[in-house]
Amino acid sequence: MWQPPPVKYVDFLEQLNESLATLNCPWQEKGGYYFLFGHEDAVEQRRTELVISAKKLKKARFAVKFIANVPFLKAIFVCNSVGREAAKQDSDIDLLILTTLGRLWIVRFFTNFILKIFGLRTSGFKQCDKICLSFYLSTDGLDLAQWRISNDDIHLAYWITQMVTIYDPENFYERFITANTWIKFFLPNITATKVFDSIAVNNTIIGRTWKTIWEKMWGNTYGNMIEDNARALQWHALKLSVKDRAEKPEKGVVINNQIIKLHENDRREWYRDEWKKRNINIV
Repeated sequence: MWQPPPVKYVDFLEQLNESLATLNCPWQEKGGYYFLFGHEDAVEQRRTELVISAKKLKKARFAVKFIANVPFLKAIFVCNSVGREAAKQDSDIDLLILTTLGRLWIVRFFTNFILKIFGLRTSGFKQCDKICLSFYLSTDGLDLAQWRISNDDIHLAYWITQMVTIYDPENFYERFITANTWIKFFLPNITATKVFDSIAVNNTIIGRTWKTIWEKMWGNTYGNMIEDNARALQWHALKLSVKDRAEKPEKGVVINNQIIKLHENDRREWYRDEWKKRNINIV
């Protein structure tokens, strides 16, 4: 919960269930789900979204198996609607990809190239069940505090904690959470990431060997030249609107040595304001 009062989980559940027996209780319970009074349809919607999200996670795993062996790629997390298990039938599958410092553009080039070859990348109107690669982060830029739209960026705080780890051989998600300690002020009861063994992707011996060879070959000044060329090539291919916004001090589209974030339709401010408005109406 967002900035809850200090209370033990057992006591919270006890108070929650006791309140259900009182008159004018503002919420109801059905099948283990709690919801605001009169919103019983949200239970079935939630169940439907869980089933859809589970299917999309399997498709994400299929796609990640193709890119997990890309050199300098450290971890992959499923985020947004599929990550929080609230996907719709037509939702795409968003990934957050962590890379080695100074190798963002190499990783972006190969992940995009591979997924496009196999027809797994979002393109034009082809979004449903396709992979969206709009967020890359280097391992030295895990703290996202500077990219908040405000101190109480509720969307970003929950977004960080609602990911599904799908490829993370070095446990970078734990470091990611540790780097973003500011979320504990708003979400003090958040614990570990969601990990489903059934979809976790691991490198094969051949895959690990492949990565090691190329990382040694491109881990020096020659690799820096490859990185610069990859950046120049991909920068040229970006839409003019993206490049224009990347050169402005905004937080939806950000491109630098630590992050490639291409969210032209950044609705975090709307989410925050709408959430505050609804809270006032409930109270």
